[in-house]
Amino acid sequence: MTNQHSNALLIIDDHPVYREALGEILTREFSSLDIGVFTASNASEGLEWVDAMDKVWVVLLDVKMPGLSGLAGIKVFKQKPNVEHVVSISGLESLTWEPRAVAAGATLFVSKNSTSLSIYNKLQKLFEFSPKSTVVLATEEQPDFRLTQRQLEVLHLISLGHPNKIIADYLEIKEQTVKIHINQIFKELRVFNRTQAVLKAQKHQLLGI
Repeated sequence: MTNQHSNALLIIDDHPVYREALGEILTREFSSLDIGVFTASNASEGLEWVDAMDKVWVVLLDVKMPGLSGLAGIKVFKQKPNVEHVVSISGLESLTWEPRAVAAGATLFVSKNSTSLSIYNKLQKLFEFSPKSTVVLATEEQPDFRLTQRQLEVLHLISLGHPNKIIADYLEIKEQTVKIHINQIFKELRVFNRTQAVLKAQKHQLLGI
């Protein structure tokens, strides 16, 4: 892939067969969207890609790798200003690792048992919104709310009156993950319940997704 793509996907996985196979499939699928796909065998190599290229990245990061990985790896990539989303991927137990990954800052947790089409569909949704849409600023005086795209989706579904179970089913995530997202939303918006969150979101135009 060449450097003309402004949005790009970075797959970081130490298993060469899985990494290259997934990279080849996603390269083909994302080509029609003008999204570049890159691969790295470890986090250090991935950080070199992120630092070297002027792109808005979605990083697909394997949970268990030699060196920097797991929850620490998520946090390091999330600190990069040009990384829009970190998606955690693993063959480990989803019930255990999904809440941990989300709490560490991952937008999604993807199981390696998923089909490539399922992985593509989940990642593709992250590119449907303009870069850095996680921060919504209508005026200079407006607070700088840093909500991930997934948290904005949860907030939107809350505004429609959906309970946690329905939100979890709709987004294809665990109900416990929804609760983690809601807690983060409350913390970021500085509110204490769903009604306050919706009212504040409406006031600051956070529901236009």
